[in-house]
Order: sequence, then C-alpha cells, then structure tokens
Amino acid sequence: MYSVYGTTTRFALTSLTLTLALSLPAMADDSQRINQLEQRLDSLQKQMTESSLEKVRLNGFFSTGYTRANNDAGYDEATEKSDLETLSLFGLQSTFALGRNTEAVLQLVSRGDEDWDTELEWGYLRHQFLNGIETRAGKMRLPLFMESETLEIGYGQPWARPPEAVYDPVPVRSYLGADAAYTFNLSGSSVQARAFAGHLDDDADSLGRTVSVELRNITGLTANWTNYLWTFRGVYARAEATIGGTPPLGDDEKSEFMGLGISYDDGSWLLMSELTRIEVDGFYQDTDSAYITLGYRVREVTPYVTASWVESQDNYEREATPLEVLDVRRQAYSLGFRWDMTTSVALKADWTHARGFGRTTGGLIGNQLDALAGNPGGRFDSTDVYTVRLDAAF
Repeated sequence: MYSVYGTTTRFALTSLTLTLALSLPAMADDSQRINQLEQRLDSLQKQMTESSLEKVRLNGFFSTGYTRANNDAGYDEATEKSDLETLSLFGLQSTFALGRNTEAVLQLVSRGDEDWDTELEWGYLRHQFLNGIETRAGKMRLPLFMESETLEIGYGQPWARPPEAVYDPVPVRSYLGADAAYTFNLSGSSVQARAFAGHLDDDADSLGRTVSVELRNITGLTANWTNYLWTFRGVYARAEATIGGTPPLGDDEKSEFMGLGISYDDGSWLLMSELTRIEVDGFYQDTDSAYITLGYRVREVTPYVTASWVESQDNYEREATPLEVLDVRRQAYSLGFRWDMTTSVALKADWTHARGFGRTTGGLIGNQLDALAGNPGGRFDSTDVYTVRLDAAF
C-alpha cells in the first residue's frame, strides 16, 4: 500500500542531506574568514601596543647611604647615631608623547626620611614651538641652582651630598607655575634664557619644627651660556614670602634670590662653583653663600675636594631675641671620591669638616636647640660628618 508519510519523510531527509552538503563549504569559508579576522585583530593590537610603548619613556633613580657624625651638632641632619634613611630615596620619571612636539612629564619620589611616602615632585606639560621656544606648565623644580634639575638624582652629581652652604638655605624644592625658554645657537656655543613665574605652598623644617612656607607671585629669569666645556649661569628671582613659626619669620615679605655659577668639564678635570645671595624682609636670615669643587677623573674614580662658606648678613634684626639662633656663620671642607662601578651605578664616600661658627650657632640644629635651652651659641664649635652613598639611574 502506498504511504504518503514515508515518501514525505524520505523527501525531507534527502533535502536535509543536500542542504548540509551545500552548507559545508560555506561554513568552512566562514571559519577561515573568522581566523583571518582574528589574526588581523591580533596584529593590529600588537601594532597599537608597540605604538603606545614608543610614546612612553620610563626612567628611574635610586639612592641609599650611610651617614654618621662625631657629635650631635646636626650638620645636614647628621648626628652620632648611624643613619640609613636621610640619603635614601627612590624615584620614577615618565615622559608621555602627546603629539609631535608636546609631552607630559611626571616624576614620583619616595624618601626614606619621610616614611617612604610617595610624592608628585614634577607634573607638567611641555611644548616645543617651531621657532625654538619651549614652554612648560605645571609643577616643576625651582630653577635656582646649577644642579636644580638633578638635585635628588644623586647619580648625576659628583658629590656624596650637595654643598649645604648653598643648597640648604632654600628649604623648598618645587613650585606650581609656568616657564618659557629660548636657546640661541652660536658658533661653537649656545645661550639659553628662561623666564618663570608661579606660586609655592609647602612645609619646611625650622628649629626642629615643621613650619608652612608660602611664596606668592614668584617671578624669575635664568641665563645660561655654554661652549660644552665651560658653562656660566646667572639667576634672579623674587617673591612675597610668608613663613610660619613662633613667632612667624615673615608675613608677605619681599624676598629675592640671586645666583652666579660656573663649571668646567673636559672629561678629566672638573670644576664647579656657585655664589648665592638670599634677602628676605622680616626675621628670616639674609645669607651670602658659596662653594667651589675641584675634581679629577682617573678612569672610573673621581676624587674631589670642596670648600664652602655661608654667613647671615642681618644679625642685628634678631639681636637679643630667641630668633638670634638663626644667625649663621660657617665654613666647611669636604674630601671625597666617586667610583663609577658600572655605566649606571656609582659609589661615593665623603668626609666633611665644618667649623668657624664665630658667635653663632653655625646654623646647625643641635646648636640651635642648645641655645634655645639657655646655652648661647650651643655646645659644638666644629663637627665631622662621614658619608658613604650608593646612587643608581636606570
């Protein structure tokens, strides 16, 4: 007997078989196209990753050191107790290319004597115009010294510690503002002029306490000439300073900074010297200071000697007051060496002898606290500080 149901079933199976047979090549083509798309996507992602990495430069620096003094005078915070924290720090600096002539720069620093808390030391945008003018805006280092840009990158300096006579009287590091620089290229030399302006609000140590420091309406100019053997530098800056304390050391006082610097480096001989003057209305001390360093490279080792001097010029303003302890007069002499162990690691050792305090505390915290306790001038008329330091840059 003829069955319609059976015929229909056979027809359906035959149709399904034909459909599957016809679909298999199409499914294979789709699978192949998917694999090709995945390969293209992986390649594109790799190119984007490589392109992003090319736009980012990451550098770092690290320092650690051992310091000890023969007494508790407190020269550069050194005492009879062994110290491994004051000279220890770790920093990372990143540069992000935002365009052909524009980039963002960030620098993060953690310091051992601040419990390794991380701080944004730099954070600014930089743009290079086609006419040679460079502009920056954000948080930057105050450009007061020859070594301002590398002040905490110990590997970039010849000393185990920068000469305190010049680098210590300014207790703050970075400001928020903008600057503009132009470089004049001459025959065999160049001149760069940089104008800067901004504001600073930070804390600093004074007489064993933390005080607030605010510098408003900072304006300044630096000029630098070099023939890549000799370098001469000049700087002038001014601001209105408010400095805390008991009593306050200044309230919206006119302040000025002036500096001259010279350096010579022929690959063997090294000569560096700076002369600075700080003038601040109010009780904060006006100081003149200077140093000179002479070194000579013998293969990987650079022995050096440094002589420095600092003296306050307005002692009469604090006479017969507790703030008389801020008067300072001091000479210091350093003998040390730098050993470049590798292309990015340097070991340094230094002995510094400070004396010549006169009738002042020498500007040393140990003497200042003794004077406040009733011992005029403090207990110490000299001090010796010993330092071993390891610096790296990568």
